[in-house]
Amino acid sequence: MDRKGFIDFNTRLSPENSGKADSYARAIQILDEVLPYQNVIDLHGQSLYEVTDTAVIEAILRLVKTEVRKMKNQQQNIFDDYGKPNQRSYPLKSFCSAALESLKKYAQYMQDINVADRIVAQETDPRSISTRLIDHFDLTKEGEDVESETKRRKGQDYFRRMILTNYSGRCALTGINIPQLLLASHIIPWAEKSHKSDRLNPCNGICLSALYDKAFDKGLITFSPDDYSVVLSSALKEYETQEYYDKYFGCIAGQKIKTPLEYAPSSDFLAYHRDKVFLGL
Repeated sequence: MDRKGFIDFNTRLSPENSGKADSYARAIQILDEVLPYQNVIDLHGQSLYEVTDTAVIEAILRLVKTEVRKMKNQQQNIFDDYGKPNQRSYPLKSFCSAALESLKKYAQYMQDINVADRIVAQETDPRSISTRLIDHFDLTKEGEDVESETKRRKGQDYFRRMILTNYSGRCALTGINIPQLLLASHIIPWAEKSHKSDRLNPCNGICLSALYDKAFDKGLITFSPDDYSVVLSSALKEYETQEYYDKYFGCIAGQKIKTPLEYAPSSDFLAYHRDKVFLGL
């Protein structure tokens, strides 16, 4: 666990543009500054990001709530005694408590990730990996409620982690290695219910940068099941006269994707994409 991982966790698993990630990271920083001055819980000089025991985080949360109540009652407390005056709004507006709740979820999530990593290391069959991961992340039930959405995000996040690792953190077409621009493109879409069992199959994903992920998702490009070469849809031909066409599309026609470390894209899945998603020649 670390600050970057915590921010990434809140960015990926919270509603888009919620702003929670940076606010929570700031709240944890404030807590890291004041908590060494309390004598209730011994943190052994650790940052909160190093505390992986959820029971300890829960105890810190209770302590913080107690100190906030003191602050509201104008009693002596660690935030007034050891914090900075311009930081009072964070505990008073419950950002510190909310950040600790999120830190607890992050710790639980990292425990889930560690178990998932062991599953992947133990299994050799990609379909078995998918089946066990779906069970591990509890994705067997469909639903639109908050709990189902959270589980879905966790499963999709782990799928991204697995696919990016398989492609050494680089786009299979361009070699771009900027994490923020990389996506784990599902070959058979997640929404295809007849293939739910392959949602977390590492052979059902290709690491692509944002432009090509979108083009693949919309059927503007596909990859040959025979040799993994790029095939362009005729829907792109009306843009052949545009100056960007050769730079971004003409240049990849016939290009083969980079060889992944372990899990090659399934030919059957690519055939499905060609027949069901691709817009055709």
